[in-house]
Amino acid sequence: MKNKKLLIIIMLILILVLSPVIGTLSRYVYKGIHTLILSANNFYFNSDKLSEEGSTYQVNNWSGLDTFTIQFELNNMKNNILYTTSDITFENKITCDNDITCSLSIESGTIYSSEKQKSITITVTPTRAFEENESVHVHVESKSLSPYVKILKADFTITVGKRGITYEIDDKASSPYLKYIITNAHSGYYVREAFSSYSVGDEISTDTYLSLTDEDKKKCAGATITLTFDPSIIVIDNTSEIIKSSELTYQTIEGIGYINSLKFDIGASNSIGIRFYKKDVSKDYTYPNYTEGDTCIINTNIITDK
Repeated sequence: MKNKKLLIIIMLILILVLSPVIGTLSRYVYKGIHTLILSANNFYFNSDKLSEEGSTYQVNNWSGLDTFTIQFELNNMKNNILYTTSDITFENKITCDNDITCSLSIESGTIYSSEKQKSITITVTPTRAFEENESVHVHVESKSLSPYVKILKADFTITVGKRGITYEIDDKASSPYLKYIITNAHSGYYVREAFSSYSVGDEISTDTYLSLTDEDKKKCAGATITLTFDPSIIVIDNTSEIIKSSELTYQTIEGIGYINSLKFDIGASNSIGIRFYKKDVSKDYTYPNYTEGDTCIINTNIITDK
């Protein structure tokens, strides 16, 4: 009798100890079987950013003031040859923090077999001004409804860089050049050199700035930007107007001097675009591209006095 009770106690302990492992293993086995069933029926519902496991992304250059957008793609392909021959209906859901509003350009729809993919835009709008290093979080789920059910998801953490300033690179593979775009959404200027009643670091409005003399305007800036890059990879377009008003440094490659950095001021509520030619046109330097370890080919240093 004692042995029987001891056996029961041991079995209960084993069940308690192994239940988390069994649960995890069961979910893994179920997922594997589910994936095999879908593949066997030539059903593919995938995304460039969302995944069944749940992808995570970090974006670090939000201005904290303006609307931020993220694009993702849903498709019916396993590769360039295999794709789902039937139409796939789907629905999308999005949730986000309280201090932002978020929406999707497509909440539900159909990926037609002949269409192959759908492009969807996430729009994130702040309901207050965010300070540097503050972050917001967005969770997105896409669910296929027919002919089979499959759920893809992703989490985005969007962090404020220098307040009011964002930058991006517009590029694609096969393009001979990329376009770097920096935008200052902030509406004020900072005093760089004391004058009149203003001290270094003071912030003035755009209206006040416009009323200054040309000489005093030179003592103010919305922000000072320094771009650094490798001219063996990308070469700045020497016809760019920004070069004329920038401080430049050079790097010698095979006896030829190439610009490898430029320092310039950007005004309030202003945007500047700069073209760079690519040494390897097969590369795609799009930024941000929201992949793990995403880095910008152009290092951007931003100085304000806030």
